[in-house]
Amino acid sequence: MTIDSFASALREAISRQRPSTAPMKEGAFELRHVIKPAWSLAVRHPDVHVSVHPCPPREKCLDGCKGTAADPAKRRCGCPDCWHDSKPWSVVRAYGMKHNFDLVARDRQGRSMAVEVKRLSFKNGTAPNGEFQRFVGQCTLAAARHNTVLGVCCLVGHAGRKLAPAEKRLEKQLERALARRLKAISVHILVLHAAPRAG
Repeated sequence: MTIDSFASALREAISRQRPSTAPMKEGAFELRHVIKPAWSLAVRHPDVHVSVHPCPPREKCLDGCKGTAADPAKRRCGCPDCWHDSKPWSVVRAYGMKHNFDLVARDRQGRSMAVEVKRLSFKNGTAPNGEFQRFVGQCTLAAARHNTVLGVCCLVGHAGRKLAPAEKRLEKQLERALARRLKAISVHILVLHAAPRAG
């Protein structure tokens, strides 16, 4: 599987999810709604190597990370060695700074993908504008090095006032324009709206 096909399949898997509005740390959201589906996909397609932040139980791949390439049963999600070994091909260095991403993956041809994840909340009707702008900025930084970038943003809550129909149409038009401009540099933004749990 190529990295582009992997990224497309991952976008599809994540877009089907319906996150809850229940209190949740960003790391827990990332693990449940991004890392788990990415890892599940990687197990079925071992020609794509996925690396994520080290996470409990911090197990290392059996027989070394390079030796597990053909055997997904030996891979371990959150392996600290895989994460360390991904740095030379995944980190973006620019203007004296270095930028890491939440999940990176690479196919056998050396083509790569970065995933950036955010869970943002409206507070008392106030939108998380600055946080969202930083999120989009992180995604564009990733595009400097990676062949494809997926930005996953979960929004919790909503703005205090409802938009008039004309404002709503303009908002949708601008969202589509933003998506087109970002897609031109291989950045795909996926916004999930959290919903209260049924029951």
